[in-house]
Amino acid sequence: MSGINILDWERMLGEQVIHIQKYRKQWLLETASGKWVAKPCRSHAHLRWWFWVDCELRQRGFDRMPLCRTDGRTWLLTAWIDARPASYHRMDEAGKAADLLSRFHQAGRGLLTPPPYCRFYSLRERIESRYRSFSLLLDQAEQMEGELGQLLRRYGKEFLRLGNDSRRKLMQIPLQEWTDWERSRRCLTHRDLASHNVLIDSSGNGWLIDFETADYDAQVGDLWQLLSRTLSQHRWDVVVFKRILSNYESHRVLAPIERLILASLLGFPNEFFREAVGISLNKEGYMKEKTLPYLNKIAESLSGYRDFLNRWIGW
Repeated sequence: MSGINILDWERMLGEQVIHIQKYRKQWLLETASGKWVAKPCRSHAHLRWWFWVDCELRQRGFDRMPLCRTDGRTWLLTAWIDARPASYHRMDEAGKAADLLSRFHQAGRGLLTPPPYCRFYSLRERIESRYRSFSLLLDQAEQMEGELGQLLRRYGKEFLRLGNDSRRKLMQIPLQEWTDWERSRRCLTHRDLASHNVLIDSSGNGWLIDFETADYDAQVGDLWQLLSRTLSQHRWDVVVFKRILSNYESHRVLAPIERLILASLLGFPNEFFREAVGISLNKEGYMKEKTLPYLNKIAESLSGYRDFLNRWIGW
């Protein structure tokens, strides 16, 4: 409990904290009215920005995110949701995630809250950073032992080629101009659509959580993340692609330029890049017993991925 002031939490909640326990590297607080998750924040500016964005979203009718309280400096308290992480392997839950994301995006267009006073990493910058990291990793593949080294030597160059092709296509279309336009109009993005950031409660309702990376950016980047993660689980099944896209567009129809950008983004093998780099650096959350089978699954689906790109990249 070192460095923790329970009185700060009680002032934020306006009631007494009667029980505290560790919860996924955070703190779970129990009060007479319910439970709250206490999480320290790295950026004061982003914390304050998100608090006002949260208020705006609720005013606009989007409330599928936990209630939050903050001291504006260090702590973010969010109401505990009795739910489990979504599984993108399950088509119904991936569809719910697409529906939830679409409503989040629609409510988050043209917000009044100014951008956060933080370093902004655009969608293009994040793609370039991921490509460079994987390229550097691939340079070490010949000396790398174990299953990861074998995967990189067998499939790495082909995935790198696909990534480079996607980068070239993105340079030929106005991705940065579109990003700048959406940012100037304060279009909200989540930017971390991992399945553990989408919760499904006992009633089957979806909840969006963890907004530490949220910012004003190109919203199509979120949809790309969701599609890439889901289609990698479903071996790039066209039926799955159509259903996710249909669920998303039931609330927010993509602009023609967004379809063009999305078509190019889908050619970037982000899942293979991220997982390979993550496990090589022993990043938190990348465990060999889960990550290596997932990488194998992605690699084994390479022919299906190519076929998907050839048939549907200009849908």
